[in-house]
Amino acid sequence: MLAWSDYRLVLEVARANGLAGAAERLGVTFSTVFRRLERVEEELGVKLFERIRAGYVPTDAGGEIVRAAERMEQEALAGDRAVTGRDQQLSGRLVVTATEVLATCFLARHLPHFCSSHPGLSVELVSDNRRLSLVDREADMAIRPRRPQEESLVARKVGTLGWGIFASPGTAARLGKPGSLPELAGAEFVCWDGVAAAREVLSWIETAIPNARIICRSSSMMTVAALVAHGRACAALPFMLANMWPNLKPVYSPLPELTAELWLVTHKDLRRNARVRALMDYLADAVRGDDHLIGLAPQRG
Repeated sequence: MLAWSDYRLVLEVARANGLAGAAERLGVTFSTVFRRLERVEEELGVKLFERIRAGYVPTDAGGEIVRAAERMEQEALAGDRAVTGRDQQLSGRLVVTATEVLATCFLARHLPHFCSSHPGLSVELVSDNRRLSLVDREADMAIRPRRPQEESLVARKVGTLGWGIFASPGTAARLGKPGSLPELAGAEFVCWDGVAAAREVLSWIETAIPNARIICRSSSMMTVAALVAHGRACAALPFMLANMWPNLKPVYSPLPELTAELWLVTHKDLRRNARVRALMDYLADAVRGDDHLIGLAPQRG
């Protein structure tokens, strides 16, 4: 009879499409994964993976083990969430995830005070543009610019995020103060790229500004800001980023069509967890008092 460690081994090999990635995820050596997989296949008397050039592909038998392992993993996670959700102690580890911009331009200004007010908590901030899974306990809560659609998550809208068009001081002076977006016709832009929200911003630029010239793209909004601050192009950026970035000046704002919502999100099993509730309440108050999210900082206006 296979142990959970055997099921997990097969699951990680399937997820990583090979032994090297599985070894990294399991925290063991390549040779250890190789030997353990051979032992499991020998015990079951069947081959669990086809070894092909593209990687390790589960056989029919391997697929059955993988699906069983996934069910076991979800049951374990559900039990973990249920226990954690009843935890009323303001101590321990709290994992928060946000995009790089929200982490750098919002959370970095507010989390230090929260941490100093709750010395028993250890807050881990995962700054990542990937959407970490709250169901799989990759994080306890998230700050997101859109309402989640998953039924297992609960969300609290706490504010909005405003946008404007920004450029370096020299470019802003050259463009003057346009009274309407069509006056920026033919202007050069650096654009955020890669995710659905970025494609929406690009589509808006191409629709709202005649003959806008996209001269550069980046998957990082922080990099977009840096490119604009050191170049001749403009960029559509959220106020929270532009307000803190040196050498950026407003060209045209606000941009109501790009206004986004700000949501605090957790799994429904964790909504009564004391750590999660404390941080959610604190961040909701922080948003209400943070004018950098919705408009220009006074010195930028």
